[in-house]
Amino acid sequence: MFYLPLTASPLGWIVLGVSGYALYKAGKKKGQDEAAASRITEVPGTEDKAKTTEEGEKI
Repeated sequence: MFYLPLTASPLGWIVLGVSGYALYKAGKKKGQDEAAASRITEVPGTEDKAKTTEEGEKI
C-alpha cells in the first residue's frame, strides 16, 4: 500500500493546520461553556415563587 505523509506536501500542512485550529476552538468554547455553567447560581426569589399559589398566596 502506498501513502504519502501529510507533512510531505503543503496541502497536508494546510489540512493539519485547519483541523488543529478547529480542535483548539472547540476546546476553548467547551471550556468557556463549562466555566459559565459553574458560575450559575440559584436566582434570588425563585424559592418564594415555587412556594406560592397561582394567586400569589404563600403556601
